[in-house]
Amino acid sequence: MSKDGFNKDGYHKATGTKFNKEGYDQDGFSRNGYDENGYDKNGIHIATGTLVNTAGLNKEGNYEATGTAFNKDGYHKATGTTFNEEGFDKDGFDKLGYDQDGFNKNGYDKSGYDKNGTHITTGTLFNAAGLNKEGNYEATGTKFNKEGFGKDGFDKLGYDQDGFSKYGYDKNNFDKNGTHLVTHTLFNTAGFNKDDFNKDGFDKLGKNKQELTSNED
Repeated sequence: MSKDGFNKDGYHKATGTKFNKEGYDQDGFSRNGYDENGYDKNGIHIATGTLVNTAGLNKEGNYEATGTAFNKDGYHKATGTTFNEEGFDKDGFDKLGYDQDGFNKNGYDKSGYDKNGTHITTGTLFNAAGLNKEGNYEATGTKFNKEGFGKDGFDKLGYDQDGFSKYGYDKNNFDKNGTHLVTHTLFNTAGFNKDDFNKDGFDKLGKNKQELTSNED
């Protein structure tokens, strides 16, 4: 028994005939010789008597005028727009102008590299910033430059050259103004500011900026 319910002789399990409950045989044709879309085995449509239906589509679902699922005006049969279900137009490009492989009509991706990795501006395998198609620097072969920063300006730990993350906080959770992420004041939960001094001006060792302890004051 085949998966669609027909045996080797073409009889359907549920109906005991050569047609299923919907009225189609194992080849998908009705008693009148037409499939569910109205085409016979030669591709002739029941309504038009031609190789296309009233919408101008042939048995394969393509427009007679173009031979594709897009009509002569560039509209797709399923979406009714100039883009198919995958988001590509009749020429194979999406709304941003890139094909399914990520290249525009000139052969470059959104970063300016062609399929061989050559950059549109420099004509080499690296862009003006020294990065190749994979985002690695020419000088280091990694995603970080010689100074240890990536193309977005952050190091491996996520801090820029001034020591702040993309959220604007340093490794001790202070922003550039000295405000702490958790307390929203100039002091952290332990009572120390970004320079590691408490409100009285002493560090964790009890010394002030002049290296004097509270007792020496």
